[in-house]
Amino acid sequence: MWVDLLEIDLDAGPDAADEAMAAMHRAFDEYTAKGETAGVMLETPATLREELAAGTRLAVARLDGSIVAVAKHHPAPDGYRYFGRLGVEPAARGRGLAAALVRALRDDALLAGMPGLACTVRAAEEGNIALYRRLGMEITGRGERVSRTGATIAVVDMRDA
Repeated sequence: MWVDLLEIDLDAGPDAADEAMAAMHRAFDEYTAKGETAGVMLETPATLREELAAGTRLAVARLDGSIVAVAKHHPAPDGYRYFGRLGVEPAARGRGLAAALVRALRDDALLAGMPGLACTVRAAEEGNIALYRRLGMEITGRGERVSRTGATIAVVDMRDA
């Protein structure tokens, strides 16, 4: 039986920006396919490197050395570790990679003395919301966000319970 080698790096850094952005685009391309908007599609490796230089960190999951899942994260003003843009390439889904990234981010946040994780999720992404709930998060608010594309999107705010 063949087992993929999984590696999680919570601080991949600017050298991973090209590969990470390509994986992020593949992960979020489903919105374009559905005729919806996704601000991530306007991001580039250069804009990701700018975010990293400003203090955002890049978490990646690699299978057999290739980046197949990503998330951006940073300390939030309320003391939690905020993560966003968590995406898993379609070909790598169903292997628990999103859950593995969330657990690793939480463990790191707790080690840093933070109370846990926070994120914002499209309200329509019921599967993502259910996953985060199974991983110990709860909905703490509802609202709308304006995407980089200008579209208004219904969202829920989530945080570790």
